[in-house]
Amino acid sequence: MNVEMSSRFSFIDYALFVLMLSISAGIGFYYAWKDRHKKTVDRVLLGGRKLKIFPVAMSIMASFTSAISILGFAREMYQFGSMYLLIGISYFITQPFATFFFVPFYHRLGITSAYEYLQRRFNNSVRTCASIIFCVQMFCYMAVVLYSPSLAIEQVTGIPLWLSIVSTGLVCTIYTSLGGMKAVVFTDTFQSIVMFSGLILVIILGTNRVGGVDAVYQKLVEGDRLEFFDFNPSPFERHTFWSIMIGGFFTSLTVYGSNQATIQRYLTLPSIRDAQIAMMINLLGTFSILVICCLCGFVAYANYFGCDPLLNNQISNYDQLLPYFVVDLLKNFYGLPGIFIACIYSAALSTVSSGLNSLSAVFLHDFIYPIYTSYKLKKMSHKRSIILTNFLAGCFGLITIGLAYLCKYVGSTVLQLSLSIFGLLGGPLLGVMMLGMMIPFSNSKGALAGLLVSTGFNFWLGLSAILNGNRPLSKSFKIDMCMETISSTIPLNYSSSSIKATIQNEGFSKIYDLSYYWYSLLAVFNVFFIGILVSLITNLFDKDRTKPDPDLLVFGGDKYRKKIDNESIDEKLQMMNL
Repeated sequence: MNVEMSSRFSFIDYALFVLMLSISAGIGFYYAWKDRHKKTVDRVLLGGRKLKIFPVAMSIMASFTSAISILGFAREMYQFGSMYLLIGISYFITQPFATFFFVPFYHRLGITSAYEYLQRRFNNSVRTCASIIFCVQMFCYMAVVLYSPSLAIEQVTGIPLWLSIVSTGLVCTIYTSLGGMKAVVFTDTFQSIVMFSGLILVIILGTNRVGGVDAVYQKLVEGDRLEFFDFNPSPFERHTFWSIMIGGFFTSLTVYGSNQATIQRYLTLPSIRDAQIAMMINLLGTFSILVICCLCGFVAYANYFGCDPLLNNQISNYDQLLPYFVVDLLKNFYGLPGIFIACIYSAALSTVSSGLNSLSAVFLHDFIYPIYTSYKLKKMSHKRSIILTNFLAGCFGLITIGLAYLCKYVGSTVLQLSLSIFGLLGGPLLGVMMLGMMIPFSNSKGALAGLLVSTGFNFWLGLSAILNGNRPLSKSFKIDMCMETISSTIPLNYSSSSIKATIQNEGFSKIYDLSYYWYSLLAVFNVFFIGILVSLITNLFDKDRTKPDPDLLVFGGDKYRKKIDNESIDEKLQMMNL
């Protein structure tokens, strides 16, 4: 931690920082008080299925493009160049596909947990396995999200990493447990507005300090940071046109097609049309936040073109780059550094709160309700369900805090680590959901086999990549403008990763260097291949096999769909005896 930078974080910064967090927590307490007399499980987990379009759209965006995006996208542009920006183009393919393929399908089912579908389509074993995988995925992802802003706070305030993680996790856990889905959605909306405002301010002031847009562009060209046309077909290259466009499509689908946190937000809206509009607004939001965060990385590079802060011992990790840059840039504007750090902090809260709420929904509906019903032979009361939901959110928050502290021992970049989680664990979930929707002859044995084999293979691949894979090589950095503070043994044109000795993997071990963007596609392929093969074989010996309900297939049940398109959620639930 750099003492000079810490000293620039004034009392006003701390006060505004606390104020921003208090507003976020206050929204949670407000909705907890407002709905205290009319709380039901449906209100806690789905907001009564009557929320408004814009807040839900902002919540979808904030849930998966928050602190990870702010820190990770900026670092990516600074350290590796602009290739990753192509992911923005894939957004315009992935999200419309999810809008018209997944949104109507899930909305018509009238479910609470996304994995209820797997029980209807296959059996309880497939549902339980999918739910367990989702829980592991979200715990890992929330831990990374909680860890990343804690690095930022440690850098600019001197607060120890562990204390920052604990304080962040506790604030989030408290307001999520008390306020439920409404608190999560409206807090996400507030935090998204703050996030956009803070980032735009940084771009304007940073560009002005370096001499304008032309100066930024010139330094990016000179530093070889602008590249968009790497058509290398090798799947072992970290980022290429093909890995980002094709692999990115499937990686994003794990968020919009099989993740409970997103599907749960589809279901908070009263109609399919409202959910589709929310997704289109979300598309514009996620693309905008991507571009803005990447521009922050470009502007930071232009400002430190001749003196890299990592080499100058101002930061210890490139994930700290953006908060360092912000405090350095805004050092003469008392209060603004505090607002920006609160922006990063609040962005983490939005993601973790969404995760806690979705975990509570899955755990309650997929594990506790079935066990309770089989033991008591009756449904759990609303009052007991609400108490249990709040308790679960609290417990899951504490678990996330513990896991976040362990993230510092993992060496990948924050952005790569988070996206790897979606590919490794979200990919098999996406595969089994699409298998059920698209392959009419697939059965429970095939689905379970495909899910388990794909997850096992991905888990092995991800762990092996962390332990044995080569670290990505960053672009070079010029340090000629701060040579007086750096050892003369370091070359002027220095790559921060090239100085580390690496062993080039060969033969079968080359798979450890597979780009993390191919994980999700590989997982979906494995599920389909194993699932179809096992289903075909077992169907030969199952003479009593019945065809699946056409309403559980994405291309079936047209008559049923037309009938209920204009009906309310309550009528749908009553019709399906839920």
